[in-house]
Amino acid sequence: MRNLKKFLALVMAMVMAFSLMLSAGAVDYKDYPDKDSITEEFKEAVQVLTGLKVFQGDEGGFRPGDTITRAEVAALIYRLATGDVDDNRAGAYANYGNFADVAESDWFAGYVGYCANAGYIKGKTTTTFAPYEKVTGYEALAMILRAVGYDKNGEFTGSNWQIRTASIANQRGITKNVTEGMLGQAATRETVAEILFRAILVNQVDFNANTLSYTEKATSLGYDSLKLEEIEGVITANEYADLNEDDTLPDGRTEMLVDG
Repeated sequence: MRNLKKFLALVMAMVMAFSLMLSAGAVDYKDYPDKDSITEEFKEAVQVLTGLKVFQGDEGGFRPGDTITRAEVAALIYRLATGDVDDNRAGAYANYGNFADVAESDWFAGYVGYCANAGYIKGKTTTTFAPYEKVTGYEALAMILRAVGYDKNGEFTGSNWQIRTASIANQRGITKNVTEGMLGQAATRETVAEILFRAILVNQVDFNANTLSYTEKATSLGYDSLKLEEIEGVITANEYADLNEDDTLPDGRTEMLVDG
């Protein structure tokens, strides 16, 4: 019997399951041939987002050190914001955008159209998105923070937008494992996974136009879209032992004592 300080669970009806069991049949990051090259602090983010099918690798692995494009990040944010991890509805937004460099037939058109229409992503100019351009850590932060509810006061525009973006992310604990150097350069896949993962665990915000301030909402983007919840507690029973009963639980089931 062992205690765990923290685990991530999907709450479905009254059932709580370990993050390792997030999605039956989904590819686990541990199956990737390059799993050992993922930065230790980022492994939880990679594991959860791949388990949810938000972020996937391919036959080459997860490729944690490879860079990622602006279009690819738009796809990730679409899945996080909508919960449509199978992309069943993405095509409906293919003609929503107004960027000259995003054709309706492009594979990313639906993701870009949805995110642009929702205000989560901005173009490099008023008419171009630069979908194949590598995304920086600052850009990825701004995109996901808009989905959380920020930038309603235009704080991510202007000459110092990177500083303001990083400041908000730091205050919310989103970049606790990310260095400043990672933000200013072309972001790696594992860095983007870490940024997105931490951002969807914090409570979303509402903007008050009268006071020009933000207030926290009761739930996170991860919970609203994917029923992802961060819980702290002590395991009291699983398939190996039960502190309160003689019989153990069925395989894959766990009970926890959670304060409150």
